[in-house]
Amino acid sequence: MMETIKKAQQMGTKVKELQEELVETEIEAESANGAVTVVVSGAQVPISVTVTDELLAKGAAAVSEAVTEATKEAHLNSQEYAKDRMTAMYAEIGLPLPPNAGPTGA
Repeated sequence: MMETIKKAQQMGTKVKELQEELVETEIEAESANGAVTVVVSGAQVPISVTVTDELLAKGAAAVSEAVTEATKEAHLNSQEYAKDRMTAMYAEIGLPLPPNAGPTGA
């Protein structure tokens, strides 16, 4: 019983540390051969979008398509990063990852 309580306390501390890490971590994705760069946090919060002048010259439709592509990729990368970090945290404590855990299932 004491071991369970100890693991629960560890989990609370580790979850808080992980949340702080995710907020501070920047995940980047590019599209259109580097013409668009999107950065989101590990907590899936948008940070920045950069578009090159060359892409801007191609018009609104090209910019829209490239920004959408890079945003989707950055979001997916951020979710995967958070899931990987959560899995590692559970393994470190010695607990199985609960079903539906992670940014897409929680």
